[in-house]
Amino acid sequence: MDLIRLAESVYQLQGGTNVGLIVDGSRALAVDAGLDRDAGRRVVRAAEELGIRITAVAITHAHADHFGGAAEIKRRTGAMVYAPAFEAAIVENPELEAYYLFSGAQPPAELRHKFILAPSCPVDGRIEPGPQILAGFAIEAIPMPGHAQNQMMIAHNDVCFAGDAFFQPAVLEKYGIPFYVDITRAQESLERLAALNGCFTWFVPGHGSAITDITSVAELNLQRIQAIREHVRAALREPIAAEGVLATVTETMGISISTLAVYYLTFTTIHACLSALQAAGEVTVEVRDNRALWHLIR
Repeated sequence: MDLIRLAESVYQLQGGTNVGLIVDGSRALAVDAGLDRDAGRRVVRAAEELGIRITAVAITHAHADHFGGAAEIKRRTGAMVYAPAFEAAIVENPELEAYYLFSGAQPPAELRHKFILAPSCPVDGRIEPGPQILAGFAIEAIPMPGHAQNQMMIAHNDVCFAGDAFFQPAVLEKYGIPFYVDITRAQESLERLAALNGCFTWFVPGHGSAITDITSVAELNLQRIQAIREHVRAALREPIAAEGVLATVTETMGISISTLAVYYLTFTTIHACLSALQAAGEVTVEVRDNRALWHLIR
């Protein structure tokens, strides 16, 4: 992890998944915790090299790459761990992520690796929306649901740690179809995010470098969501099962899926699009010949 000073007493630990450090004297609040125990150890070591001790951890959302190191940080430092409601349940019961990806059934081994199934970590308190004092640190929690049910950005002074509220262009190109549980709320969150341009000097994504101008990147994310949604809609000209929609959309977008984990992560976004289109009154679903078939409302 590379230590980057963004502002007085605010740092970014840039790695596979970014971690923030908000420093007050000899204490620090970590924002997110990295993927696994090794990441947790690196976060603790980075803080020690600054001569500070992590006394609290704020989780933006409960995906394994963002909270997988929390239990190790807590074990090593005794830090209090905080997470938004709903997300906290998964931090404490991380197998829930694998279960919801596999329709609530016992997940196969391919959905039980560290990128989906993080170590469990007790949560000491909830993060509520708005300005607050969290374990003695003044922060503002800004709701950004869509990628996760109750994702919160954590802001302090001029720095906003955005979690996965937006993805850098390179990340969008790498994955093609990012993970979303609620397409409509993701679009609404990105529109609110674009309006925050100028409110903070730095916006730190969960993956990649911090940026100063959020408007263009938020717009790029909105365009990608809208493109995915339109590809899903185009696949529904004739009644089709959701798996057929996934195959059609990925082929149209030139995306190749090679692992079961990526398959189910992508399938979640396809389901989120189908649900959003149904809620908008554009599509319907019916059970025919033992299959759930989706199609446009003509």
